[in-house]
Amino acid sequence: MKNLIIYASKTGTTKKCAALLAANLGAESCTLWNIDDGEPELSGFDCAAVGSYIRMGVIDKRISAFIEKHREQLFAMPFGVFFCGCLEDKVSEAIIKNFDDSVLEHALCVECFGGVLEPEKQSGPAKFVLKMMLKAAKGDPGFRVSNEIFPERISYFAKEISGAAE
Repeated sequence: MKNLIIYASKTGTTKKCAALLAANLGAESCTLWNIDDGEPELSGFDCAAVGSYIRMGVIDKRISAFIEKHREQLFAMPFGVFFCGCLEDKVSEAIIKNFDDSVLEHALCVECFGGVLEPEKQSGPAKFVLKMMLKAAKGDPGFRVSNEIFPERISYFAKEISGAAE
């Protein structure tokens, strides 16, 4: 079984999660593809996982375009969508905002693998907004920020994808 894991990563967290997913699927059967290198050819793969970071509720626009452009091919194979983000309370909103109903119906799983906040890896405006958000969050018990990757979610995702492709 040949697996494709295509991802977009801003600070390295999604890249790390893509590598962990590959390890769970069996690295020798996986091709890791960074969208920075262009779009991969889907033919020759048995299943696909598409992943992105979430920034201010939005996934990488190149990943959105890839899903839209290759919708027919993705829907014809087992595929899943994962993303990395730290705002646990906003996961449902992000899913609805970024994926239309047909993607959600065809994807075997849609999962947030967690995220890591690293202000030092952010650019000027993003760094400022992140610091302000974290400062404001300290006083709001309803605002949950997770600052970790969840290996059990990655493992679950891998089992769902690989089980359907067999």
